[in-house]
Amino acid sequence: MPRVSDAYRQARRDEIVAAALRVLRRRALNDLTMADIIEEAGLSAGSVYSHFARKDELIELVAAEVIGKRLSLLAMPDDEPARSPREVVRRWLVGLEQAGIPFATVVQFWGEAAFDPTMREIVQRRMSDIERAFAAAAERWLIAEGREPATAPTTALAMLTFCQGYIVRSAVLGAQDVDASLAAIDLSRG
Repeated sequence: MPRVSDAYRQARRDEIVAAALRVLRRRALNDLTMADIIEEAGLSAGSVYSHFARKDELIELVAAEVIGKRLSLLAMPDDEPARSPREVVRRWLVGLEQAGIPFATVVQFWGEAAFDPTMREIVQRRMSDIERAFAAAAERWLIAEGREPATAPTTALAMLTFCQGYIVRSAVLGAQDVDASLAAIDLSRG
């Protein structure tokens, strides 16, 4: 029997995670079953279980995909000028929307984190990653503006808090206007 490459295994895992994410766009996290994922992926149960022994293993990867994987949207090449916190927040939220991140699923993960210690750890880890990326962007901007970079962590917290509010509003009330939402606040005071 030929050996399966690591790339093939990773592609199959990604396919299963994508299937779980598609199901979560239609169904609540608590209602999600491995049978739903197996059906959505169009794979055999054995194939899915060979990659994920338990549902929470799979949910952890889905949470990583949904909550934290879009950190690349915050990375800026060194040769680009620093962006204000407001510009960084706008770029990130627009990027999440363009990538089709289901905000209702993000809110489900946050809600589950309030009661499930495993999900809390996942969410805290991903949110910390995002906050650190916001702090790095804010620090770069503050330095470029000749301002005190020590305020970057509090600016990052404000940026993250704004994003969380925007995501909740979008999940509950439907699509929001990023620019109109940002117009009322000033994240650039540092």
